[in-house]
Amino acid sequence: MSGGTGYRFIVGDVCCGRQYCRVGAAVGNVGRGCFEKRKGTGERVMIKAKKMPWRMVPGDPARQGVTRTEQGFQFAVRVPEGKEASLLLYKKGSNSVAYEIPLPEEERVGEVNALLLEPMEAGKWEYNYRIAGEVKPDTYAKVIKGRETFGAPMPEEGMEHAIRGGLPEKMPLRTKPLQIPYEDTIIYKTHVRGFTKQKGSKVRKKGTFAGIVEKIPYLKELGITALELMPVYEFYEIPSEKTMRRGIPCDPDVPVRVNYWGFGPALYFAPKASYAVSSDPVAEFADMVDCLHKAGIECILEFYFQPNTNAGFVLDVLHYWQLNFGVDGFHLLGEGDWINLAARDVLLKKTKLIYLGYDMRRIYGDKGKPYYRNLGEHNLAFQQEMRRFLKGDEGSVMAASYRMRRNPERCGVINFFADHDGFTMADMVSYEEKHNEENGENNRDGSNQNDTWNCGMEGPTRKRTVRLLRERQLRNAWLMLLTAQGTPMIYGGDEFGNSTKGNNNSYCQDNEIGWLDWNNQKSNMQMLEFVKWCIAFRKAHPVLHMPAEPRMIDYKSCGCPDLSYHSERAWYNQMEYDSRFFGEMYCGSYAEKTGGTEDDFIYIAYNMHWNSHTLALPTLPGDKRWVLAVDTSAADGYDLRGQEKMLGEQRKLIVPPRTVMILVSEACPDDSENGHLLQKKKANGEKQEEKAVKEETQPENENRMVVE
Repeated sequence: MSGGTGYRFIVGDVCCGRQYCRVGAAVGNVGRGCFEKRKGTGERVMIKAKKMPWRMVPGDPARQGVTRTEQGFQFAVRVPEGKEASLLLYKKGSNSVAYEIPLPEEERVGEVNALLLEPMEAGKWEYNYRIAGEVKPDTYAKVIKGRETFGAPMPEEGMEHAIRGGLPEKMPLRTKPLQIPYEDTIIYKTHVRGFTKQKGSKVRKKGTFAGIVEKIPYLKELGITALELMPVYEFYEIPSEKTMRRGIPCDPDVPVRVNYWGFGPALYFAPKASYAVSSDPVAEFADMVDCLHKAGIECILEFYFQPNTNAGFVLDVLHYWQLNFGVDGFHLLGEGDWINLAARDVLLKKTKLIYLGYDMRRIYGDKGKPYYRNLGEHNLAFQQEMRRFLKGDEGSVMAASYRMRRNPERCGVINFFADHDGFTMADMVSYEEKHNEENGENNRDGSNQNDTWNCGMEGPTRKRTVRLLRERQLRNAWLMLLTAQGTPMIYGGDEFGNSTKGNNNSYCQDNEIGWLDWNNQKSNMQMLEFVKWCIAFRKAHPVLHMPAEPRMIDYKSCGCPDLSYHSERAWYNQMEYDSRFFGEMYCGSYAEKTGGTEDDFIYIAYNMHWNSHTLALPTLPGDKRWVLAVDTSAADGYDLRGQEKMLGEQRKLIVPPRTVMILVSEACPDDSENGHLLQKKKANGEKQEEKAVKEETQPENENRMVVE
């Protein structure tokens, strides 16, 4: 015993012989040079002691986990009251216990044992704990060894030492959070492994943190400002065959399902070893965050906490990733009192915290808006109600208009059409029924309510009319998402039509179904370019992403409210139950572009009806005129920069079926200098009217369901 403490140590099954020894019964005070060894028969044999390589002194119980000091390493662990515990030490890469150091109950502070070993070097030793006779990894472990291969089965009985904690290297924080406001944020959500695992990703380090670094130029070109990653901490893909099959109806011929998404029991402090191409996942993850920040992209991590998770533990987890890696935010899943504690935590006040919904009164009371709006609502209602509007359901117009303008001062809202659970955007317009047969649960898993429309035919098709309608519907959805107030979230691969083959619950698909199919990028390049244009358009017009919800009043006395609604009559809100169209206008006087100039007037016409409709246009002030910027009814008519079409008719707009059109105000020179322009305007107006008359004469059913 060193340092006068009550600690003892064991070498393998060899005990120091002190009282309270866990090897056999207490043996009393045996000499320091003698040890007791337990054979398979239970016979005890006394042998000569090995020299203890470290000095042992009491540690700080307030710092759980392993903490590096100048002298060595401190080990601190919570032990349930009345339970025996010991620290297990292994030589690097070994499953055999080299030293076992009992942690006596009399040395605990509360329920925490803390022990400092000095001197001790990182990289040479690994550790676990034995608590109540069961070997367990440290829940606070910063490094995990033995999980370097994704999907490898968990060890069964007899292999309890295969997973071990590693001693962390000292790694100073290299980067700081960017703190981009919600209104200026565009989130791209993906899975670390699935993002680059497919061959078409064209990265060298597939399925890893380093692979994401290789894709940063793509993300930058797309225009996103934040990357949200599904669980990156050390979760168990396959805990055990018994655990995975227990209580789950499945086909016995189907292999045990992999926990591909990562929701479930986990070691929350350790970056996932199988997501690293190197032997140091901690450094590789830190490098990824640093590279993202240098590119102006935030890093948001998704965390799922199981029911009854201790609130203090949750805060410890969030603080660790924030303070040690500089991550910008967390998307929190699960239920518990910890969410309100996290929302009020002083260290997280400038860290994005995204959750399904917050009790604002409980968090802020009667106070005004926070200094920094760090809370964000994962707006599931946007997905549900906008999908209904997109497919033309009755009673959807009022809800859709509300969701598109909603943007509270106290809390950001995260808008999305697709997420990891549910259909992708491409599947949203291709399937009405889930197709989860390959999950091995007889298609009983996943939601039955998806609010989707297949455009007249289920699944893939070569029928041109169906394919064109699906493409139009996708363009409509992208414009709805990227012109709505709040924060848009893009699910990875949606920008080029990635599909999960109708699987709306691909939690176990570590394969081509769950991975992004980058081969679709070439065949859907037009859609990808459209998404890029939509993102650039949103960024160019701050009136589309204001810091608070529009008031719909003229609070600047400029002659126009910040947001107004229009229908067949200007300034008239016609949103009856059976209506499927409306127009909205943003006044540019309420937002400033870069450089301090006012933004433009923007008029957005939404027509999700299967018939054409004529919407009235408000008269613009001064010499401003309406210019057509986007028309989703034309496959090649979305990008009109440099060739914008001045409307021949400035008082009304004929909107084709299932179409979104965007008009932007533009100063018009005097008529004498631009007679040719007026002629072009007149001609365009006549052609538009002729097209509308032709469409209106078509049978109703033909326009609604192209192949019905």
